[in-house]
Amino acid sequence: MAIFTNNDDGHKTAADLHAAGVSIAAVVDIRQDAPLSQEYEVIAGGQVVNSNGRLGLTSIEVSLPDGNTRALPCGALGMSGGWNPNIHLTSHHRGRPVWNEKIAAFCPPDNGPAGLSVAGAALGNFTTAEALASGACQANAILKDLGIKQNKVALPLAEDAPANMTPFWYVKGCSRAWLDQQNDVTVKDVKLSHQENFISVEHLKRYTTLGMGTDQGKTSNMGGLAIMAELTGKTIPEVGTTIFRPPYTPTAIGAFAGRDRGTDFRPTRKTPSHTWAEEQGAVFVEVGMWLRAQWFPQAGETHWRQSVDREVLATRNSVGICDVTTLGKIDVQGADAATFLNKIYCNGFAKLLVGKTRYGLMLREDGIAMDDGTAARLAEDHFVVTTTTANAVSVFRHMEFARQCLWPDLDVQLISTTEAWAQYAVAGPNARKLLKKVVDPEFDLSNDAFPFMACANITVCGGLRARLFRISFSGELAYEIAVPTRYGDAMIRRLMQAGKEFDAIPYGTEALGVMRIEKGHAAGNELNGTTSALNLGMGRMVSKKKDSIGSTLSERSGLNTDDALMLVGLKPVNPKNPVPAGSHLMTKGDPVDAAHDQGYVTSACYSPNLGCSIALAYLKSGDSRKGEIMRLVSPLTGFDHEVEVVSAHFIDPEGERLRA
Repeated sequence: MAIFTNNDDGHKTAADLHAAGVSIAAVVDIRQDAPLSQEYEVIAGGQVVNSNGRLGLTSIEVSLPDGNTRALPCGALGMSGGWNPNIHLTSHHRGRPVWNEKIAAFCPPDNGPAGLSVAGAALGNFTTAEALASGACQANAILKDLGIKQNKVALPLAEDAPANMTPFWYVKGCSRAWLDQQNDVTVKDVKLSHQENFISVEHLKRYTTLGMGTDQGKTSNMGGLAIMAELTGKTIPEVGTTIFRPPYTPTAIGAFAGRDRGTDFRPTRKTPSHTWAEEQGAVFVEVGMWLRAQWFPQAGETHWRQSVDREVLATRNSVGICDVTTLGKIDVQGADAATFLNKIYCNGFAKLLVGKTRYGLMLREDGIAMDDGTAARLAEDHFVVTTTTANAVSVFRHMEFARQCLWPDLDVQLISTTEAWAQYAVAGPNARKLLKKVVDPEFDLSNDAFPFMACANITVCGGLRARLFRISFSGELAYEIAVPTRYGDAMIRRLMQAGKEFDAIPYGTEALGVMRIEKGHAAGNELNGTTSALNLGMGRMVSKKKDSIGSTLSERSGLNTDDALMLVGLKPVNPKNPVPAGSHLMTKGDPVDAAHDQGYVTSACYSPNLGCSIALAYLKSGDSRKGEIMRLVSPLTGFDHEVEVVSAHFIDPEGERLRA
């Protein structure tokens, strides 16, 4: 090992290493009067000018005082340029460090932060005797300020040899002289910073990344400041130093991540009705980063299916309320808002009337279904778009990309308002009656005045602004009512209170899923990134009269084959049999293998209204196979039963309930 130094402490390090059994090749000291050693070679007045080795250090090149260069074999090189006092804490309150010529370093100011006293090496007193004396002096000053009598303390005798050093900032004449080895900053980088007029110490730091490593400049800042001083013709104190910010010791990312496990693994988002739902004993489920009520168990219910079946039946027979705040909500405003949505959705939106809502399907550029939702036109230049919970972020990102990059000339602006509005679905035959007790009386909720797919800005509970949408994903007469999020908790309580006479119940995501399957609504399982509008039975929604994202590629022959997968419903021939999701459909008599696979189940549930399990599935040529009896198999689980192919609309296929 070799040592390159400009001070006596470099020799102390070499002596300690030698005593520990480390072979010292030489101590290279830039000082001509460097102290010599009997144990190892000392090269006085020398400088390390180069290093050799590909996968590790093998030798260094030393410039000798006579101008010659000498190769010195070694496997490691230690460098010591002197000591810097710890000025970081005294800088936290904008304390300006002062230059100490004796030690060629910055020291804490005499008038540092109030309540902070600095002593010893932190003040630039590096010998033991100086450190003890400095500590005693500071202690006496504190006692004096506190009005406590001072007692003279005899300090022990201690080493007081001066720490001799000669300032030396970098080796000149090298092709590449490193300053900050962690961030690969060289002397050349500092010179370029000066050339580009980034001469302020703060600008120098940011231009070169000097001192931005985990050591925060403890090993490199002084060299950079000295070089900048040389380039500008100033002294080091005139150039100054950066002001250090907390923390003094960086905290590793791993230390922050260590606590992020279990429920703390990722942030948890709670719906506006979460506290109320907890009070009702709701069971929660993670939906993305949201916690949503899955079902609301009541006394005497020992199985989750009992709770879900009750919620489904109660909603279809009277009225149920569900928190749907997690659905993505995007405000689309501007003179060209309708034109923009007409390009985003595959179906038409340009002629949608104010006060109306339309179901929309978004396609990816490759023609595959991306997401579905609704767009409500509240004004000529104002739409509210809803997305699925899972795709809220990706859809907003998709729309923003289209706005900025594809059609930047359109007058349209977007903003995500998912967290700004608490939204509740009120569904069931008595939904209108319940809402009449909440919505202010000047708003007519009759079927003629507010028909299916209507929307409006309204007020509730005596003047609170709200939005009302008559849309249904349950197949029942249903509305979605939205209020500013801060009123979300109060709104669920008001709705439940108003619904007491109708035996209103809250329902969770499981009941929501059952009802949407009963109605044949596609959701995340069907919008799985591999299906087209044709597969979903929505091929006619892809308008041929306009261009939109994905519409052209949706016409590819590979997506429009005669035996394309189509969304169908399934019922077990034996009502006692389940219809498990993920199972595959086979024609009776065909072997069970991939070559004869006819389709697969996407969503399945038990329907308390039909008294059996039901499912949504993709089936080849499914639109022409209704009434066919097929095998439903799952080789992994040994499941093999017969099912009947039926319409995906199990409940009210004509839509009479939701238009009531």
